[in-house]
Amino acid sequence: MPKRGLLAAALSISAVALPIGAQSLQIKPFAQFEARGDAIIGSPSALQLGIGANVPVDPYVRLGASVAGGTAWQDGRSGTSARADLTVRYLLDPYAETRWGVYGGAGLSVRWERDARWRAYLLLVGGVEGPTRGGWRTAFEVGMGGGARIGIVLRRARQNWR
Repeated sequence: MPKRGLLAAALSISAVALPIGAQSLQIKPFAQFEARGDAIIGSPSALQLGIGANVPVDPYVRLGASVAGGTAWQDGRSGTSARADLTVRYLLDPYAETRWGVYGGAGLSVRWERDARWRAYLLLVGGVEGPTRGGWRTAFEVGMGGGARIGIVLRRARQNWR
């Protein structure tokens, strides 16, 4: 009987234990805003400018959303283009221990083209994010999602984190 009481007390204490400072996720700022420019080579091809934000799921994973718009070309005709992306990125160096940090991710991209139709695509991205300059980090991305993608991203820098 005493062993059960000791076990119950231990479980009760562990259920209400609070994390110490080193255990809690303290990423500031919490939301990381970004501005981006992307070239999408496909059918149709497009040049787009956009904005977005991401939040940390844990130190290594970021959940992001962005919207972009621009011009698309297909069969010699041009028109308006827009898209919305939801991505999950995995950072290999979230603590910025190296000057450049590599990441990869996946998600969903939804594009609207001049024919007034929305199309959904699986999105795969890989990138490298550089050092902080003036409170911002520059990243270079390549990927696939509605065509081959090449992008430049300016992300608001987090203090001591990517």
